[in-house]
Order: sequence, then C-alpha cells, then structure tokens
Amino acid sequence: MKETSGRMIPVEEALAMILREAVLLPTERIPLREAAGRVLAETIASDDDQPPFRKAMMDGYAVRSADLERIPVELKVVEEVPAGRVPTRCLAAGEAVRIMTGAPMPEGADAVQMVERTEPAEDGRKVRILEGVRPGANVAPRGHDLKKGDIILAPGRRLSPSCVGLLASVGCCDVPVRRLPRVAIAATGDELVEADRAPRPGQIRNSNGPALAALARRSGALPSEMGIVGDDLSALDRTLEEGLKSDLLILSGGVSMGIHDRVEEALERRGVEIFFRQVAIRPGKPAVFGRKGDCLVFGLPGNPVSSQVIFEVLTAAALRKMQGVHSPEGKHLEAVLEEPVAQRPGRTGYLPGSLSFREGTVRIRPIPTTGSADLLAHSRADALLIVPADRGEIPAGDRVRALVLE
Repeated sequence: MKETSGRMIPVEEALAMILREAVLLPTERIPLREAAGRVLAETIASDDDQPPFRKAMMDGYAVRSADLERIPVELKVVEEVPAGRVPTRCLAAGEAVRIMTGAPMPEGADAVQMVERTEPAEDGRKVRILEGVRPGANVAPRGHDLKKGDIILAPGRRLSPSCVGLLASVGCCDVPVRRLPRVAIAATGDELVEADRAPRPGQIRNSNGPALAALARRSGALPSEMGIVGDDLSALDRTLEEGLKSDLLILSGGVSMGIHDRVEEALERRGVEIFFRQVAIRPGKPAVFGRKGDCLVFGLPGNPVSSQVIFEVLTAAALRKMQGVHSPEGKHLEAVLEEPVAQRPGRTGYLPGSLSFREGTVRIRPIPTTGSADLLAHSRADALLIVPADRGEIPAGDRVRALVLE
C-alpha cells in the first residue's frame, strides 16, 4: 500500500485502508465465566436436542386429551413429577400425573392442563379437570428449541450475557474467542500535565490519555497508558520503542503543522510505514495512520473531541476488525433531523447528537458545541450526526445517518 503523502483523503478511503491493514488476532480459549464481552472465534453448535425430552410448559396435570372429551371429568392422580425428576410409569386411561413446569412428560400423556383449570377431588387422590385440551397443549416436544448440531452462534459475535447463558445451555465451557488487542496510549505535548496536578499558566490537564484508554477498553481492547511525552524526538523515540511492541499504538497530539509537532518525524525515524496523514473529516483533519510489523499506529489530533471522533470513526473499526467483529465500521442508523445543521463543505462532519424514538421514528437532535475542545458537549452525545462532505446545510426534517456511540 503506497502512502497518500499529504493528500487529504475521504473518510471512506481512510476506513478502507485501515480495515485492509488490520488483521485478525489469534484464537484463545477462556472459561465461560470470562466470556461476556469477548468476540467468538469459532462456530458453536448445540450438543443435544433442546429440550432433550418432551417438557411440560405449565404447572398442572399431564393427561391423555382423549380422556377429556366430556368435562368435567375426574382422573386418578398416580404420580407427582417436579422438574428434575423422571416419571416412573406410563399414563393409562383415566389417569393423570401432577407435573411442574420443565418436568419430563410421562409416556402416554399428550397434553398438560394448567392447574388453574382443575380442582382437587377425593382429598387429592383424584383431580377434576374443568376444561378440555387439544393434543400437544402446554407441551414442548423434544428439540422444540434446537436440534442437535444446530448452529447457535457464529464467529464474529460479541458475546452478551444472553449468549453466555446460551453457551452454558449447550455445555460450551471452554469458549474460543479472539485475543484482546493490546493498545499502548501516549499523549504528547509539553503543555500537558496529569489530571491530578493543578496546571500552571500555559498548561492543560491530559484528558486524551484517560479518554482514549476508556474508549479502547470499551472497544474490547487492553489499554496501557504510557503517560505524557514531551515534544522532543528523544522522548518520542523512547516511547515508540516500547509502544510498537503492542498490537496498536495511539499517540495524541503532535500531528499538525506546527514546528513542535514531531510525531510524524519520530514515526519515520522508527521505520513506521505511513499510509495517510490527513482525513477529510471535521473535527480531526490531521490524523496519521501507519504500520510497523504487526503494530498499527494512529497519530490522533491533540484537541480532545477531534481525538475521540477519530477514534470512534477509524481506530475503533481497526480494533473490532482485529477481534473479528462483523461490520467493524460500527453501528450506523438513519434518523430524522430535529434541528437544522450547517457546516463548510469539503469535509465529512461528525457532530454530537442525541437520539430519541418518537412516533415510530428514530430522531436525532444536534447538541450545540463550541468546537473541537468542547468535551462537555461531546460527553452528552450518544451518537455522531454525519454531515456529508458535499453538504453545507441540512434542514430539519431531513433523514441523516448517525454513528451510534456504543
């Protein structure tokens, strides 16, 4: 892949480059209790029919439906079968078995009448059935939910708690997943101090490091914060030496055109192949992407919102691709714009927005913002409203695309 030099490339082209360069991480097997949030690496099939026997779906009485042609009718109660116990006898004509939800059906019975439509007779030795039932009523046949060998989960699925329960139901206790990406994160700039320090005149607190680590963790990665790196090549070189041992390295700041922006120079000195340096995106035009060996490298803008937007649109896609997630580009939807928006054409805009659902329609309201340093506005967003590069204004009521913030 040849470098795009200084050309400002469209978002779609940048994303395509990143997804081509991001490769699947190896598979590892982990205990079921640790599987939530991980991405499945292999197909999982049911190890048996589900349910593995004919099962009562209601508390009540297992009966022969033919015995209920005339009602009410009294049947002899010959057994009680709670869940977890197997019936000991076959049901004969004129008999019933008291049965609980989830219990195996006795042979000879073809239906369950729920307890609410019965009443006891002869001190519980008999039951009076008050309504008839059709064959199969309130009974789940064997294999009703799954047949043995049915595929229950495919590779690329991020495992939810429900998926974990499903895996448990088929006995999958050693779960094949993709290894978590290791992400090194460093914030560059002589003006930065850590969050626990009071800034002196001309200084600001490092918000990018913690925010990017949180975003990486939310994307399924294992972040490692390398702290603040000053604007000199020797410090950057030491950081790169360590950071390039990871699966993905993120540097924030130092990628603009100022004389103290040394990140690209440091990357080149370390032999990082650069694929692009600018993206036609707002906010966040100065964005660097490259690779050295097995490590992907992102140079993100220093402005906090720009840094987070580039992560959401591009870096998160790389992390999802490395884990084998289906549709690594993220979750997009269409929504009705509630208020007009405007921008200077030429770059694709990603504006903070708030989603809602009214009158059967997804809607998005733009959140007022002062620009790429307005962390407060960005923190209130649950989606990024996408304004195409060739649009200057979009009126209220138009349908727009939005990237959902997970």
